Amino acid sequence: MVKVIQIAFVFGVLSTSMIPISNDVFAETQLANFVDPDKNPQYYLDRYYNESTYKSWFDRNYPDITIEEAIGINNDDSVIDSILEKELIQKADASLVYQESVETNNSETAHMILAIGGLGILFGAVYGIKRKVNDNTRQISINTESIKNKIIKPITRTNPVDVLQMRLAKGEISLEEFERLEKRLHS
Repeated sequence: MVKVIQIAFVFGVLSTSMIPISNDVFAETQLANFVDPDKNPQYYLDRYYNESTYKSWFDRNYPDITIEEAIGINNDDSVIDSILEKELIQKADASLVYQESVETNNSETAHMILAIGGLGILFGAVYGIKRKVNDNTRQISINTESIKNKIIKPITRTNPVDVLQMRLAKGEISLEEFERLEKRLHS
């Protein structure tokens, strides 16, 4: 007859995989006084590995034996090691290697890339316009005096001779008119 126990720790979590154990694993040893011989040994293993209070109670009251020995499982290291090596470690290694493939929707990715690219172009354009405006503002402030001299001063000059000279240069008056008006201003 083959008995089955569940004992597997994978990354610190008890797994519920069934491991067949042959009859020679169960020794004809005396069970600890708390063990009910009618209960499946798996019951005690589950409690020990899943309930911290039960584990601390057992370790405090039975410090010289393991839970396996207490419930009548032969503590033959080669059997336990073979179970761990053949069953548990392979499952743990397999779970490290296995990765679910996640299918991505390429059209969503393409839309995201286009949106990010569009935002980049938009920010670049805004930055370029702002920089150009700043350059123009700087150039305008540099040329303020020359603009005043070329546009505003001729209009606001208070010297009548300068006004006559400007009108003559623009062709608004003839040379004869300029000379006549200039004579009148000096007299």
